[in-house]
Amino acid sequence: MNTRPSTLSNQVDSWELLESSPDGVVIVDEAGQIVFVNAETERLFGYRRQELLGQPVEMLMPDSLRDTHRHQRTRYSADPHPRLSAAGLELVGLRKDGSEFPCEILLKQAQVDRARPLTVSTIRDVSDRKRLESDLAHFAAVVSSSEDAIIAAGLDGRVVSWNAAAERLYGYSADEMLCKPLSVLAPHGAEDDFACAAERALGGERVVNFETVQAKKDGTPVDVSLTVSPVRDKRDHMTGTSTIARDVSALVRYRDHLRYLADHDALTNTLNRRRFERDLQEQFGRARRYGERAVVMVVDVDHFKQINDRYGHRAGDEALKAIAGVLRRRLRQTDSIARLGGDEFALLLPYAGPRQAQKVARDLRAEVARLDLDLGARDRVRTSVSVGVAILDGEMGNHQDVLAAADRAMYEDKLGSRDTASTAAP
Repeated sequence: MNTRPSTLSNQVDSWELLESSPDGVVIVDEAGQIVFVNAETERLFGYRRQELLGQPVEMLMPDSLRDTHRHQRTRYSADPHPRLSAAGLELVGLRKDGSEFPCEILLKQAQVDRARPLTVSTIRDVSDRKRLESDLAHFAAVVSSSEDAIIAAGLDGRVVSWNAAAERLYGYSADEMLCKPLSVLAPHGAEDDFACAAERALGGERVVNFETVQAKKDGTPVDVSLTVSPVRDKRDHMTGTSTIARDVSALVRYRDHLRYLADHDALTNTLNRRRFERDLQEQFGRARRYGERAVVMVVDVDHFKQINDRYGHRAGDEALKAIAGVLRRRLRQTDSIARLGGDEFALLLPYAGPRQAQKVARDLRAEVARLDLDLGARDRVRTSVSVGVAILDGEMGNHQDVLAAADRAMYEDKLGSRDTASTAAP
């Protein structure tokens, strides 16, 4: 069967061109009957061309669109010029197996002779484009509604997209940040942190949960966890980076609080015994390596049991907190203060010697003696402390020997004179 109109070759470039077209080509006459289809049309709709020739073109679309298409075809015949068919409508093709697919149709009139005008329909399957548009719309919705800041940057580190969560986190609007370098988010002194993560991503590495400090628009620092990923195009060429930033300020504060609790005595807010022994061990190591001297002191509250027995444990707790306050006020910020347990404190004074230790001991006794403790009783309570000193010079057996020596000196002081602190030798 000859499927080629007798004079159509005079109106189109060539039949070979139509056959090789990547789009489906359907030619219909004025009555809407199919007079030509190409190979791509067969593939798109699943028909052999012999099944289509002479059939109404509406067989290639769902029932719900056939009346609309007839109306559009009539309008086109009255005003024939190249245009997209059914502008504003969702065009759908119907395959032989009953499945449907979205399509785009371009109409063009071809005049074979005066009595036989023909319409050439170029049909393109836009399923992939529709899926891509849907995916992009879904992705845009996810990015827009995300609680995490999602930021895309080009190879030069300048922002190309900035979502609503980024506005909330950093205080900059999208208009303010587009085309700006991401380095504006780095506080002074921390510029290298983010630059390092970006360089690793541009090198092909995905940097996950990288914690750093960035700056908001008003200069306020904010703790963030960054995941920085490389972005590539279809040819696997690097085009930039994608950064997901999450505010972890609350988590950082919680972790810091847990670390504080792990190292400190809850009642007096001084160091606990475990942390003090770690500091003491480090100081002992420096004494061994570099000859750094230090003083270790043990301070014990005198007659503390009587305070507890007479006024109750709450009063004893208040006394311990007041004495811890005296220790903090008298010592340097570089000195360590710890509660070893009960009514006993330990002090570590780096770069100090016997003379400084004696002066500190006298001052502590005097200041504690001046404490006027209001423990809820009619009379005001005064107390005192006993102080023992050991010199840490690296020649003792280990750090525990130094602490034991200071403890022995404290007991000697408790039994002896209150004028000077006892100093223990190893």
